[in-house]
Amino acid sequence: MKKLVLFLFFLGAFGLQAQTKRVMLEINHRIGSDTCASSVQGVNNLGNIFKLNRIQYYIDEIILTQGMQAPDTSSTIALVDGFSTTMIDLGEFVVDSLESIRFAIGVNEDLNHLDPTTYNPQHPLAPKSPSMHWGWTAGYRFICAEGLGGSNLSQIFEFHGLGDDNYAHLTIPTQGTMLGTDTLLISINADYNELFRGQTLATGPISHGETGAAAQVIHNMNNYVFTSSEGNAAMATKENSIPLTVFPNPSNGFFRVVVDAPSEFKVIDILGRTVESGRLDRGENTLELSSKGLYLLQVQHKTGAETIKLHVR
Repeated sequence: MKKLVLFLFFLGAFGLQAQTKRVMLEINHRIGSDTCASSVQGVNNLGNIFKLNRIQYYIDEIILTQGMQAPDTSSTIALVDGFSTTMIDLGEFVVDSLESIRFAIGVNEDLNHLDPTTYNPQHPLAPKSPSMHWGWTAGYRFICAEGLGGSNLSQIFEFHGLGDDNYAHLTIPTQGTMLGTDTLLISINADYNELFRGQTLATGPISHGETGAAAQVIHNMNNYVFTSSEGNAAMATKENSIPLTVFPNPSNGFFRVVVDAPSEFKVIDILGRTVESGRLDRGENTLELSSKGLYLLQVQHKTGAETIKLHVR
């Protein structure tokens, strides 16, 4: 089974000075400035008011960078309930410093299509009520968001987003906070007003599946919902800030990368390591990756930045 991943860097110059600390991840569930609850009224960027009666989602493949040794880690995927306190124990590590936390919304492809009945009932991927599983072919619901909208809060809406193509990582810069001398707390905020960005809730939309409004809700999770306790916004898998074209994708390792201005780039593997970096010229560039797998291509120039997923098969 694929485990919750912690990618940890070792800084040799400081390793002897670091001490073992327990690392905890806290998610503060909010609707605007209020604690998330079924009684709290929210409003999205279109001015649509709403109340939630269900907000659940999976987070997976947590990666911490940087300034830690690389111990043997073992933590499982987490099912998050926006109406409950979320405090996840990530384990004990030799901690020197922290730069960011990175995780995915959803269930990775290796686990997404397995039999949920094989898990212990307490496991996040075991059958739940209400269900988080769509079926063996489609896999798990990555997120379920349900509630009432409309001027009188009388219109039922439901967004159930899923699908391997919607599985993506986001990165939140954070240093964390030391609690005493032996615990590092990583505290992030989730504002569910942003979950419904661009959605007309007054009409009572029902969207279940891998496309349309359900997919847009996952996109909003990756781009707008999360911030760190320091106020840093998430850097999602796709920010749509600059014109960037990559083809073919997937490929056998050769990619054509087209940008509209000279840019800096780096390629990051699934463990968070930079495997390629450099400069892109305006127009078409060639990028070659020799090993099969999934990567993130991060491109930045003076007008913005964008990150997209590359697949070498």
